[in-house]
Amino acid sequence: APHTGMQGRAVSLVSSGTYLASLAHTAGRLGCTRSVVVTRGIRSRPFDPLHHSGSSSTASYASVFPRHCHRRAAPETPETGRRRLSLSAAACLTRTLTATAAMARISDEEASGLVGDVFFLDEFAMRQWDDPSYGGTRFPGFDKAEFVRRIHEAHAAGAGLVDGYAPFCKHVFVPNFVAATKVGAIAITKENQHLLRSGYSARSAAELPVLTRWFPEADVEIPDATFLDVILYSRGQLELERAAMASKQERPALPDAPWGIISVKGQTEDYECPMTPITIMRNALGRDEGGSGVPVDREKYDASVEYHTHHAPLVAADSPNGE
Repeated sequence: APHTGMQGRAVSLVSSGTYLASLAHTAGRLGCTRSVVVTRGIRSRPFDPLHHSGSSSTASYASVFPRHCHRRAAPETPETGRRRLSLSAAACLTRTLTATAAMARISDEEASGLVGDVFFLDEFAMRQWDDPSYGGTRFPGFDKAEFVRRIHEAHAAGAGLVDGYAPFCKHVFVPNFVAATKVGAIAITKENQHLLRSGYSARSAAELPVLTRWFPEADVEIPDATFLDVILYSRGQLELERAAMASKQERPALPDAPWGIISVKGQTEDYECPMTPITIMRNALGRDEGGSGVPVDREKYDASVEYHTHHAPLVAADSPNGE
């Protein structure tokens, strides 16, 4: 591959007679399983490892690229060697630049305060800041980094991790510190039930639309939230869910913090309120359908039905994006 336009930080340039050792070192650092083409200074063509510095030794070549020389039926010509090395370098460089971009994204998140030692703000929760169609508690005017910082402070001051519906799910319950934040759902009464709306919608293009119901925020009275239920998933679970859906596999790598904030519920209780029945069913469908892979617990499902028979979420827009 030509040395121009290669973004020099991803590929080392070697110009000495010790290029074979340097090349092997570079290949190892970039995670290559085969080879890397290293260009020299002003040259625009790839180096030929078989002829550089007067060497045509297949043994020298094999010492750096053993997989290319193992049980070969016929000797490789310089031309085919250069071609294969160039293709391998291009593939390796693509992987390297993708990883570099992901690391840059993580660094950006850390610099912006969205990642701490224990928690990070997962993109799934960012809907509560950025999506006006989110059904539930929203924080459109509150700084995301400040939110993450406050949760770290509360945890350090004694707000522990409370077990959730599965080992990978935890909660942190804290007094509401976001001014003017309302609860995410209200009770259905004889006075307001005529204001309920219903329709099909999906949380993302990769998930199935489901039937939901909601109250338009502008039509009902909404109490202030006195507590925040901060819902966490382990980093390992989030990795598994990403791997299960093709639409999530190109996303930047997750930060190193062990717990991702995936949702926040504003409420008047300092304990977990049941998730919606459709969320329980989606989880049982599996990770490839946007769920967590946890089977239905009939007792918890019945409790969810009982709660949500008498409560509905609030939506500021015309309709929600999923449940």
